[in-house]
Amino acid sequence: MTDTSVEPHRTGGMIVVAVLNMIFGCIGILNGLLLVAVVVTLMSRLAELGVPQIQVVRAGFAITALATGVLGVIAGIGVALLRPWGRTLSLIYGGLLIVIGVLSRFLVPLIASIGSYDVRTIDTTGLTRLIVFGAIYLALPVIHAPVLFIAFSRPAWKAAFAKGRIA
Repeated sequence: MTDTSVEPHRTGGMIVVAVLNMIFGCIGILNGLLLVAVVVTLMSRLAELGVPQIQVVRAGFAITALATGVLGVIAGIGVALLRPWGRTLSLIYGGLLIVIGVLSRFLVPLIASIGSYDVRTIDTTGLTRLIVFGAIYLALPVIHAPVLFIAFSRPAWKAAFAKGRIA
């Protein structure tokens, strides 16, 4: 007897997207935690100097980066489980990656300074920092976000993550 139900199957591409969402989400969480630590340290130093100033923009960026990482991990789990919310969260995650990439150009000093110095004069430590920050804030959003948008716009993927499908 054959099974006549139409059951979407998990493709290799879906597994890759799920794993990448989780990996990049974990990187985003670590990045967000680092940014939160920098903001807290900066505010405590300013308070020691008698300048109790809240770094609203930096704190907002740090929390957004942290939340984006958490969202990426949750989206990856949803994609791995073929849940409709996995597709939705992945598309939101892709949008937030782009927002983080654009905002980092203005809010992360190392990224903002790209192009303002001669690369040949950077020491090894500075070059390593530049590569790591460039990967996190520029390469990751520029590459992964369009992949998410393209993959989830394919009809087969839309059907696999459709609400009301037989799981």
